[in-house]
Amino acid sequence: MSKSKPKASEKMSGQLFRLMMTSLDFRHALSAATFLLEEDWTKPNFHNEIRRRLKCFETAMVVSYGRPFASARGKAAPFRWSLMPRDFALKSKERSLHEKLLQIRNTLYAHSDADFSDITAEIWRRESREGSSFDFLAIRGGEDLFFTETEVDQIHKFLWRVRHNIDLAVQEHPAPRAGFPVKLLRAAGRGSNTQ
Repeated sequence: MSKSKPKASEKMSGQLFRLMMTSLDFRHALSAATFLLEEDWTKPNFHNEIRRRLKCFETAMVVSYGRPFASARGKAAPFRWSLMPRDFALKSKERSLHEKLLQIRNTLYAHSDADFSDITAEIWRRESREGSSFDFLAIRGGEDLFFTETEVDQIHKFLWRVRHNIDLAVQEHPAPRAGFPVKLLRAAGRGSNTQ
C-alpha cells in the first residue's frame, strides 16, 4: 500500500515547523559562538578547564549549526536555503563557512573520526617502596579548538545574518497559525509612570 501524499496545508505546516526548529538551532549556534568570543584568547597556556569549556562551546556551535541540515524524525524535512526570504543568498565566504561547519560536524563533532583526533595517551607509573608498580593509562588531548578566533568571529557574523533572516522567514511563512496559543503583550509605555 502506497503512502498518501501530504495535503498542501500539512506540507506548509511542516515547513513552518522546520523553520521554527532551525531558528532555535541557529540561535544556539550563535550563543555558543558568542560565548567563545567572550573568552580572552590571548591568555598564554589556557588551563585545562578553560580549554574544555571552549571545546564545549565550539562543539555546541558546530552541532547546533549542522542540526537543521540533517534528517529529523517526525514532520520536519531537512532545512533548505530556499525557505529563506527571497532576497537572502549565501555570499561566497559564507558558503565556504557553511561547508566547513558541516564537514567538521560530520567528521569531528557528530562522529568520532580518528583522522581528526588530537588524542594521545601516556602511562603514569607509580612505584611503591616494596618494588611493585601500578600503571595508569592517562588520556591526553581532545581539547584543541578546530576554529581560530578569527574564524569564530566570521562564523558569529554569518550566524547573526542567518538568524535575522530565518526569523523573517518564520514570520513571512504562509502556513496557517491556527492552534498556536495567543499571548497578549502590553504596548510599550502603557501603564508606566514615566514622563
